[in-house]
Amino acid sequence: MNFVILSWTILKMLYHLLWCSISLFSFVFNVFWFVCNVASAGIPWFTLMLLIVCVASKFVKLRSPSAKRLLNFFETGDVATVDNLAYWPIANRAASYDAPGNSKAAIKKCITRGYRNVMLDAGLTACGEIVIVNRSTLERAGLTGAISQHALEELRRVNITSVHPLSSKFDAEYVYTLSELMEFLENNRLIIFLRISDHSSHMIEKLKAFIKKNAQFLNQIILISSSPYAIYQLRKTETDLVCGLWTEKFLALPILKASTLATSIYGAIYRNIIAPVVGVSVVFVNKDEFNLHIAELWRNVGVRPIVYNINSPNEKRYFQKTMKTQYLTDSLRSEPHLLMKA
Repeated sequence: MNFVILSWTILKMLYHLLWCSISLFSFVFNVFWFVCNVASAGIPWFTLMLLIVCVASKFVKLRSPSAKRLLNFFETGDVATVDNLAYWPIANRAASYDAPGNSKAAIKKCITRGYRNVMLDAGLTACGEIVIVNRSTLERAGLTGAISQHALEELRRVNITSVHPLSSKFDAEYVYTLSELMEFLENNRLIIFLRISDHSSHMIEKLKAFIKKNAQFLNQIILISSSPYAIYQLRKTETDLVCGLWTEKFLALPILKASTLATSIYGAIYRNIIAPVVGVSVVFVNKDEFNLHIAELWRNVGVRPIVYNINSPNEKRYFQKTMKTQYLTDSLRSEPHLLMKA
């Protein structure tokens, strides 16, 4: 009797397995038939693949930061409108033409002048410490190789003031850590655009751990990266983290120089798929590839465009008055309203 029951159970399992196999084969065949018919109707395969990617992206899309959180970052204190001229510039490396780049002295100078938007560079040392410094500063100081090849103790000996043309006007200052930056920011209402050049898994894990221990990070830091994957990994665990995408010049890529269509498709993928999926709030665009149309396309997907690097007073006036767009600048001394006063 037991043998009959066992045999019947096995037959039922084989029947279900056969039925599932036939169903799967039928589904694959129907999908293939549909694709072939769509292709024969004149729709290119690339367009079909792009459509599939767009649909799939809806399932992995991360929630963007709330409008209220973004408003806290982009309001300008007492005057929360674009009429405040301090709203427009973002001081690259705390205005590295005016003071040693990424230094606390440069940050203090921005505060004194009434500017609250500052971009700083961050890297990961060989001992796993996040530091505020950029590679070019280290190279001028005589250290070769990436930041990750040097220990914190070695970087502590680098006087970042000494390699600046205006070094005689500033006290000696040395490489400091992200923890020290956060302590410095406790009494200052600054917004820091923190640009990371190290996109390794080690850097991402270190940032995740740091954000968990420092609630202040989410309120004063906008993380900037050229890697959508790095942004996605960080925002998966911290959906309130405000991030920005740094885009290099598209036309620097050989494949895009030969075709305007390829450039348009590449830009559309960034704007309509990558940016919404990772949930970026701002994007940095090279000034040579920026116009009102590009700005409008980014704003249509809920991303605030920022143009880089703008140092001429005439260019700054143009982006303030005509383009109505914030810009990254290396010097705050060339702001149009300051020159007009002079």
